[in-house]
Amino acid sequence: MKFFWKIFFAFTALLTVVFSLFGIWLITQSFHNSLEKEIEEGNRENRMFQMAFEVNMNSLSDNYRTEKIVRDLAESVISNLDNLEYSYKLYRGMQNLIYESREERLEHRLMEMLEDSDCVYQVMESGEKKYLIFVCKSVMSGKTYYLESSKDITELYEERDSFYDQYRVVMLALIAATGVVVFVLSRFLTRSVVELSSTTRQFAKGEYDVRARITAEDEIGTLAHDFNLMADNLNQKMDELTNAARKQEDFTASFAHELKTPLTSIIGYAEMLRTMDMDKEETMEAASYIFSQGKRLESLSFKLLELIVTENQEYQFKEISAVELMEEVKLVVSKALEKKNITCHFNVGEGKLSGEHDLLISLFSNLVDNARKALQDGGEIWVEGQNTEEGYEFLIKDNGCGMPKEEIDKITEAFYMVDKSRSRREGGAGLGMTLCSRIVEVHNAKWYITSKEGEGTSVWVVFRTEEVPDEK
Repeated sequence: MKFFWKIFFAFTALLTVVFSLFGIWLITQSFHNSLEKEIEEGNRENRMFQMAFEVNMNSLSDNYRTEKIVRDLAESVISNLDNLEYSYKLYRGMQNLIYESREERLEHRLMEMLEDSDCVYQVMESGEKKYLIFVCKSVMSGKTYYLESSKDITELYEERDSFYDQYRVVMLALIAATGVVVFVLSRFLTRSVVELSSTTRQFAKGEYDVRARITAEDEIGTLAHDFNLMADNLNQKMDELTNAARKQEDFTASFAHELKTPLTSIIGYAEMLRTMDMDKEETMEAASYIFSQGKRLESLSFKLLELIVTENQEYQFKEISAVELMEEVKLVVSKALEKKNITCHFNVGEGKLSGEHDLLISLFSNLVDNARKALQDGGEIWVEGQNTEEGYEFLIKDNGCGMPKEEIDKITEAFYMVDKSRSRREGGAGLGMTLCSRIVEVHNAKWYITSKEGEGTSVWVVFRTEEVPDEK
């Protein structure tokens, strides 16, 4: 069942029950109040009858209390009573009826109930009529008299039944009116839910740009806001997955390409050596080319291995001296720098950072090597380190060819090369900066890269000592 119909039936049923109970209580309470008034009035009339009868009887001597005189006395007393709606009877003993104002036989056992009380009453039914009966007992000169008064209160019960009939009609009209009001109200209350449901179905069908309309600041409005927030996050995640899939495809394609080029050359020159008679110089040239392409494949495999290891391995971080770290980096890069006659200036101040030793060597070696590849023979590189408010900061700067601003965000993508021919000539495969990015992330550090064509590139790496992770 739809939420709209649940609200409709629930409210309609609730209001019907409330109105019904209230109406029944109101009519019943009114009836009881009227009946109580009738009982009070009947009791008063019967008491007056008893009191007048006893006063007149006491004024007579015992010799004059014959049945006829008593009957005449009762008739005289009753004729003086104002309320003619009552029927009166006078008994001497329980069986001997002396007088009755009307011939009306009502079977009851009230006289037997007068042992502990001098007056009792009862509402009884005779045929289709209802009667209110009072019986009082008077004992005079050793004789017991029973004074009975009764009134037809059928009209009171008929009035109550009439009220019930009228209220049933009113209730039907009220339920109909309430149903209309509740129907409109339910539509209004569930309109936002229906719209949100429609939006959800559209979203499920692939319309990821659709958003819920927020029309109020209630719980439904909050739900719509949460749905929009979920949709935005989901869109973002989907974009991230799409980009990741695209990068994975690009990575696979680039990897295949990077393998294909040197392998083709290696296979071609190997085929020449195997099938052709070549002089010593030609043989050395082919062997050198096979060697250089083999070294390129070796470098590619090492870089890939390092990248895979940093993605999956957990590390123990230790406190490392910045000066000692740069001394080791200097030994690693010195031979490659000497080949191109490049000067590297190391100016690293005392300081401590927490990290994994081998990864940090790889990070700074790759950054210096990238700077080397961007330089012509005789270029310069500066490696500086100092303590700052954020932590320990390194700067690796060169005066090489630089790169366009729009290329900076792309250089950490696998196999991306700003200048492919220069990179391949220098033995690069486009994985160095990807590896550096991963190492910086592992150390919860941050880095900034600035570059200008024709002037060089600067890379800042900041290790935040106060937030360095204990374990990765």
